[in-house]
Amino acid sequence: MRFPSWRSVAGPTTFAVLGIALLVYDHVNQRVPALVFWLTLGLIVAIFARMIETVSNQSDVLAQHDEEALVDSVTGLRNRRQLGADVAAVLSAPGARWVLVAFELDGLQAYNDRMGYAAGDELLKRFARELVAAVEPLGGAAYRSDGGRLAALAPAGDGHLGEIVMRATVAPREGGGEELSRTYGDVALPEEATDVELALRIAGQRLAAQKQRQQRSARRQAHAVLMAVLAARRPELRDGLRVVAYRAIALSRRLGLSREEIDDVALAAELQDIGLLAVPEPILEKQAGLDEIERAIVRSHPVEGERIVSAAPGLAPVARLVRSSAEHFDGSGYPDGLAGGEIPIGARIIAVAVAFAAMTSPRPHRPAIGIDEAAIELRRCAGSQFDPGVVEALAADLAEETAPASA
Repeated sequence: MRFPSWRSVAGPTTFAVLGIALLVYDHVNQRVPALVFWLTLGLIVAIFARMIETVSNQSDVLAQHDEEALVDSVTGLRNRRQLGADVAAVLSAPGARWVLVAFELDGLQAYNDRMGYAAGDELLKRFARELVAAVEPLGGAAYRSDGGRLAALAPAGDGHLGEIVMRATVAPREGGGEELSRTYGDVALPEEATDVELALRIAGQRLAAQKQRQQRSARRQAHAVLMAVLAARRPELRDGLRVVAYRAIALSRRLGLSREEIDDVALAAELQDIGLLAVPEPILEKQAGLDEIERAIVRSHPVEGERIVSAAPGLAPVARLVRSSAEHFDGSGYPDGLAGGEIPIGARIIAVAVAFAAMTSPRPHRPAIGIDEAAIELRRCAGSQFDPGVVEALAADLAEETAPASA
């Protein structure tokens, strides 16, 4: 039990003292019989004790509330408020050298959506226990700052950062064998930050930067695997897809797409035929005309391509472009019958790049046509099959490419 402050007991004490003083005064002057005196005295003391107990209980409740305000209810770790206070204390201590490390459990929200929040909380608790085990032996503390983000504050001893990161970023494996990776960002105190907000901001920025690097790496790895599978099944597509990707990148730059958008377009340009893996080989190799069912199977390849590519979470934007790569500007394409601006700009770029590469490359059943003829054909189909703006961008690219040769 926590003893209450003097302000809390001043009222009950004053009441008890005055009551007892008046009772004693009356008893000394023989105004109150002995039995009444002792009964009344007992009552006053009982009331006083009860009031003190009530005030003490209220103090305990307030103390518990103050303590809970600094502790995360799910993991039992100190929360962001306590983290800020501890970082401030570290920064105010002369000669102290500490390291603040921010961690994030990647994919926690998706895991919660799939498995439920109770399972997500259990994963967080496991993460918290592992983080505590990593930092407490070093004289540090663990915190939950927000959602799937935790933090560690520890003395900056030799090798401490590496030890914390190595022990705390081992991906946890839940019952089904699935892994959720962890990213981190660190900041040295006080060398790199001399106030709390700056320290938290630097750690958060470095965490975000590492997360982006990991996502880009994962995208490239998934893309490389899919390209290897496609090349093994249809090796004749490999060189042509590379040409399409280069053309799509050039058009994307001319049309002012961002670096992230250009990266999506480049990957989607190489993967836009990945859905053909789901089409039976006899249909793809059939020389005669396809019947209605066979045409429907072939036309399903953008949807199948989206399904295959989206299996890699980092390629979700690429999968959407793959799905829309067979749409027509006038709405006559497939699979969704999108028109105009409804079609993602990346998909409109890929459609023009694919058509240009197909026309200017030889095929078993026909020779390649010239660049000028291909440009004329694209202009003829602008507004129906192709986006006129993308066609004009291609014409501008071609004009720049041929200008030195004609000079």
